[in-house]
Amino acid sequence: MSANTGKRIGPFPFPKSRPESRVGNFLEVEQPYTKEEVMIEADRCARCLNPVCISICPLQLDVRGMCDAVAAGDFTTAYRRIRETNALLGVTARCCPQMHGLCEDACVWHLDGDPVSIGMIQRFVADWEQFESRQDDPPSRPDTGKRISIIGAGPAGLAAGELLRRYGHNVVIYDELPFPGGTAWYGIPDYHLPKDVLQYEIERIEGQGVKIKNGIQIGRDISLSELIAQFDAVLIAAGSKDVSKINVPGIGSKGIYDAYQFLEDVYVLGVNHYIRNPTYDLGTNILVIGGGDSALDAARTALRLTEGKVTIVYRRTESEMPADPFIIEEAKEEGILFKFLASPKSYETTSEGRVANVEMIQMKLGPPDKTGRRSPEPVEGADFKMECDSVLLALGRGPNSFLQKKYGIRVGKGNSIEVDGEHRTSIPGVYAAGDVTTGETLVVKAMSDGREAAQRVHEYVMGIPEERHVSLYDTYFGRRATTGFREKMLGFVEENICLPE
Repeated sequence: MSANTGKRIGPFPFPKSRPESRVGNFLEVEQPYTKEEVMIEADRCARCLNPVCISICPLQLDVRGMCDAVAAGDFTTAYRRIRETNALLGVTARCCPQMHGLCEDACVWHLDGDPVSIGMIQRFVADWEQFESRQDDPPSRPDTGKRISIIGAGPAGLAAGELLRRYGHNVVIYDELPFPGGTAWYGIPDYHLPKDVLQYEIERIEGQGVKIKNGIQIGRDISLSELIAQFDAVLIAAGSKDVSKINVPGIGSKGIYDAYQFLEDVYVLGVNHYIRNPTYDLGTNILVIGGGDSALDAARTALRLTEGKVTIVYRRTESEMPADPFIIEEAKEEGILFKFLASPKSYETTSEGRVANVEMIQMKLGPPDKTGRRSPEPVEGADFKMECDSVLLALGRGPNSFLQKKYGIRVGKGNSIEVDGEHRTSIPGVYAAGDVTTGETLVVKAMSDGREAAQRVHEYVMGIPEERHVSLYDTYFGRRATTGFREKMLGFVEENICLPE
C-alpha cells in the first residue's frame, strides 16, 4: 500500500479556473494536474487485491493498472491499460461523476481521507497521449468480411463500433446530425468537455476503420429494411430525444424554449458559430425549469451568452436535485441563482404574446415517492410570480422513439426499444443499446451498453452459440482481479490487451 493516503493533490474536488474569469467564455473549467502532481496522486492508490473501483466502472477501466504505471512515470503503459476498454478516454475522464456511485465513490480512501482522483489521472493520461505522445491503436483481428451498420454516432454507437471493428468487422455508423458524438457533442458544453478532445477521439475511432456517415437519418434517407438487406446485422443506438412535457397554460408562448434543443442549437455547429449567428432571444432575465445536469448546462450556457440573471427553478430542495453536486457548486460560483420548492402553474404573456412572468406553485416535501425522494406537494394559497424574459424547460428526456413508431419495433417503458437479454429487438438481426433502450443515462453507461450489445452482435454474425458467450465484465475485471497483478504489470505483453475469443 502507498503511504500517501491523506488528502488528494490540489483543491477538492479538482483544480478550477476562477469564477470571475470563466463566466464570459467557454474555456474548460477543470484544470489539469502537472506531471509531478499526477504521479504523486497516482501513488496514493492502495493497489487493492480486489479493486472495487474497476468492478463498479461500467467499462471496467483498469484503474489499478493506470495508477501503478502513472506513479512510475510510465504513461505509455497507463494509456494502453485504460484504452483497452475505453475508446473515449478524455471524454469520460471529464464527464463521469466519478465520486457519485462510480470509481472514486468506491475507492478505499473515500472512508479515510479523500478518494484517489481517478478522473484527473485519467484525464492527464488522455491529454498526454493526444498532445504529447500519440500511441498505437489497440490490436484488431483480421477482417471477417461481415458488415454491420449502427444507427447513431453517440457514445453507445461509437463504443460499439470500435469494439466490432477490433473484432475485424466492417462497420458503418449513420447519424442524422452534422457531426458525430451525439449528446457528448451537442449536449455537454465546451467548458465541461472541449470539442477538440471529443473530435480527436472520434477521429481515432475512424482511423481504426470505422466509417461514420453524418447527415443521414434512417427512416428518412435510408429505410431500415434497406440496412437489413445490405448488412449482416443492425445495431440501433439512437439515444434520447423525446422531451418530457407538462401541459401548463401558456406553455406555447414566445420565449419559452426546450432546453435540450437550445443546447443542441448552441453547440451542434460549434459555440463560436452560434455566437456569430445567434438564434435565441433570451433577454437578460432567464428562468430554467428543472433540476438535472441539462438544466444546469442550459443555465450556465445562457449565462455565458447573455451575462444576465439566470435562475434555476426546481420543485424539490437542493438535496433532492439529480444534478451532479460539483456542477451545482460551479453554477453557484458563477452567479446562477436557485429557487427551490417551486413549480410552474401558468405562463403569463405581454400583449405581443411573449412570456413576461410565471405564476409558481409553492411546494413542500411530502412522503417519499417510488424513487425514494420525498414527493413535492402544493402549499395551498401560497402561489407567487416570477418575472422573466425567457424560460428554458429541462424536464427530462425519454428514448428517441422515431424508429419504433415508424417500423413497429416492440417497445417497453417510455417508448424505449424493448430488447431481450442478448440486446435483440423484435426484428430479427436488429439489435439495440444505450439510451434508446433505457432513457437518458450517463455517457459511460451508454458506452458500456453499446459494448455489451456489440459483443452479442459479434457472436451473432460469427455464429457463436450462447453457451460460448463472452462476458466483457468477466473477461476484463475477472482477469484483472484474479491474476498476479505485480507480475502482470512487470511482464506486460501484447496478449494482455487482445480481445477475448
